[in-house]
Amino acid sequence: MGDFSGKTVLVTGATSGMGRATAVAFATAGATVFAVGRRAHEGQETLDLIRQAGSEAQFRTVDVGVEAEVAAVVAEIVARHGRLDCAANCAGIDAIAAFTDYTEADYDRVFGANVKGLFFCLKHEILAMRTNGGGATSSGGAIVNVGSIAGEKVIRGNGIYNASKAAANMLTRTAALEAAEHGIRINEVAPGPVETPMLHEFLAHAAEAGSALSEADIAAAAPLKRVGTPEDIAAAILFLCSPKSAFTTGASLSVDGGFRLT
Repeated sequence: MGDFSGKTVLVTGATSGMGRATAVAFATAGATVFAVGRRAHEGQETLDLIRQAGSEAQFRTVDVGVEAEVAAVVAEIVARHGRLDCAANCAGIDAIAAFTDYTEADYDRVFGANVKGLFFCLKHEILAMRTNGGGATSSGGAIVNVGSIAGEKVIRGNGIYNASKAAANMLTRTAALEAAEHGIRINEVAPGPVETPMLHEFLAHAAEAGSALSEADIAAAAPLKRVGTPEDIAAAILFLCSPKSAFTTGASLSVDGGFRLT
């Protein structure tokens, strides 16, 4: 997954799932990692995993939907280490319901994290990376956003989430275009079903609604016949942050076992 020794990396949503796996992967690859999330206890668990792997990291409690908190952690990284080299924006939430059962609070909560929160992260990460001295033909930094195939493939019971991930894709593409002159690359990974608490929540909601849908059923629907792991997504994120993808920006990489093809 590459050598990130000497690189300073911010990972949001690092308290579980894909964000946690990404923070561990970056740290194992030699990066100085700032892991952030809303839950301190789970953040400490992430740090413990990183230390068990023989690396170190910092954790900060941050709500990405609050711009001042995002700005503060990015400023701390730059003050302590002089620059921000990479960022993985993994924070995101879901709200599962029939379309007409959603509430205004559901909408505000999902778009607050998945769209507004992503916007705040991109804004302050780009501002920090612009001081790195990169240009259109040199590296100024790399950012990867965690989108979803739900931004392209309609998933029943996920209407607001689907829409938020479509919006996240357009934020990624627009930011990539505007940041390119500073040598900053911005891409997206679009996971399919992944073995995370969010998938378990989706299945639990389906069961409450009387569905017998199981993880095995979801796996069977994918051409590669399995759901993804958080480590699958982390590997894709590290690739997109590495020099191996130096000519890639504004892209969406589907990491879904072919699920979107069905």
